[in-house]
Amino acid sequence: MHRILTSIVLVMMMMGCDSENASDAEKPAEAEKPAEAEKSPEAPKPSEAEIPPQAAKTLDVEKVFEEGAAAFDRADYPTALYLWRPLAERGLAPAQINLGNIYLHGNGVVPNDAEAAKWFALAAEQGDVKAQNNLGVMYANGKGVPQDTVQAYKWFSIGASKSAASDQPKDRIEAAQNRDLAASQMTPEQIADGQKLAGEWKPK
Repeated sequence: MHRILTSIVLVMMMMGCDSENASDAEKPAEAEKPAEAEKSPEAPKPSEAEIPPQAAKTLDVEKVFEEGAAAFDRADYPTALYLWRPLAERGLAPAQINLGNIYLHGNGVVPNDAEAAKWFALAAEQGDVKAQNNLGVMYANGKGVPQDTVQAYKWFSIGASKSAASDQPKDRIEAAQNRDLAASQMTPEQIADGQKLAGEWKPK
């Protein structure tokens, strides 16, 4: 059986550099968890998370993001969510990817594939290659979105394209590998549809 690479890992730095490469997983893929820790029963619901004062200061965005990463590393998932959510809502792609991972793996919250896919999609639409590959994996495996090989191929193709972010070479390579694996399971008509969708896509 063909395998789709899972690159759904925690974004650890402001500009989208990842921590460690995720391992392959048999389709349907289960993305490797960024960390193993007991879930906190005190995790706030998304609607209850308040914007911390420091997140309101533009110049403190990177500091707040790093504080969220530090909280995640010590398994303080409620604090990581509390710090990252305002940044994600303001459109910071790395924070959006991290929220996607939190909901995908259930780090301090009830696992929610649809919520994970939503955050990956927001970052993918901005042009983040890691998010595009992650979203493709979600479509390939029907996690949080309807299973759709054409949509998976579209996002893998966009992530692997020459116009993709040049500062994410590892993610581009993985997206290309996933695109080729997806293509091996598609008809020529499906591939043509995926290529058409990828060609029409523009970053938001």
